[in-house]
Amino acid sequence: MSTEGSAPDKENGLIRLLDLRMAAEAKAIAATTDSISATLTELEVPEEKRFEIALAVQEALANAVVHGCENDPSKEVRCRLERDLAGAIVITVRDPGPGFGANSIADPMQSENLCRGSCRGVYLIRQLMDEVQFENGGNQLRMWKY
Repeated sequence: MSTEGSAPDKENGLIRLLDLRMAAEAKAIAATTDSISATLTELEVPEEKRFEIALAVQEALANAVVHGCENDPSKEVRCRLERDLAGAIVITVRDPGPGFGANSIADPMQSENLCRGSCRGVYLIRQLMDEVQFENGGNQLRMWKY
């Protein structure tokens, strides 16, 4: 994992706190999530919000590694932590994959999908965060916690 431009930087009304790049492998997810959690602690984000953000980031990174990068460690996932002037936390996760249609994901709460082993990550992210947007054809996820 590498950190790029970790000094606060105003862009589009956001203050960039972390800009992390990680190899697309499962073992890199924990270190990236830990870096974000540590920064949230420094910002004195309440514990419950930190937990929800960390879990959403973990899910987003796992989806990027598995689906966007097809578990290819030569590919890279980028994760940014930003804060707006009102104090909202903004996390962006981007992978080099082709993207996907976020609206085409099956609802894991429907009875026919309860036993499926997939589709829960995006559902969980949407439950944990206050706002979620899929951008750039679906290979970039932006999440807000107010």
